[in-house]
Amino acid sequence: STRSVSSLSLNKIEKTEEEWKELLQPEQYYVLREEGTERPWTSPLNDVKDDGTFRCGGCGSPLFTTSTKFESGSGWPSFYGPIDGDAIDLTVDYKLVIPRTEVTCKVCSGHLGHVFDDGPQPTGKRYCLNGVAMEFISDEEDAELASSVTERVNNAASEGRGGVAVVEQPLMAVLPGIAFDSIFAWLFISSFFSRNGGNGLEILTNGNFGVGQIMQLVTLGFG
Repeated sequence: STRSVSSLSLNKIEKTEEEWKELLQPEQYYVLREEGTERPWTSPLNDVKDDGTFRCGGCGSPLFTTSTKFESGSGWPSFYGPIDGDAIDLTVDYKLVIPRTEVTCKVCSGHLGHVFDDGPQPTGKRYCLNGVAMEFISDEEDAELASSVTERVNNAASEGRGGVAVVEQPLMAVLPGIAFDSIFAWLFISSFFSRNGGNGLEILTNGNFGVGQIMQLVTLGFG
């Protein structure tokens, strides 16, 4: 049982695959150790609103709290920030060819889900996680855990964004988005210039926008 593992430990846990199979339920093993994905809208954790901590289903390490949980409409439990930088690791996932940022437990390296840049403020992140990879412990159920997590959250808040810990994404997961934005901006500028007979730079510099130019900006210069 994961409850036999100290919820306060941050020491790395390493087990053989056979040991993990004995410890975890089949659906937990599929997600945590084989990096699978549960079906959306199937996790009871989607509906959790009580104050408490979401722990790793594999080792019991604290990961997230209800305070950063939000309804994303994705069908999976979603958060905009972890407890602190010691809760999770972020790595690059190439399974869908386009790099994504994978979220794993820092203690046991169990797969939790992925993080995206379409979340709410103050972080703008959406940690989209598999509910089967976690367990929820309410503050009333475990006061010692609640106290320890609160201390970690408060310590991380001073270095975070808007009082929430921010874990930097790997560069290789960010570069494709930067490249896409650059290409898109170049296509827009090129199209805008061509539509204005090469006078686009003068229009942009002087701010002499007519209705036609404004409409072109709204439609991104395409059509």
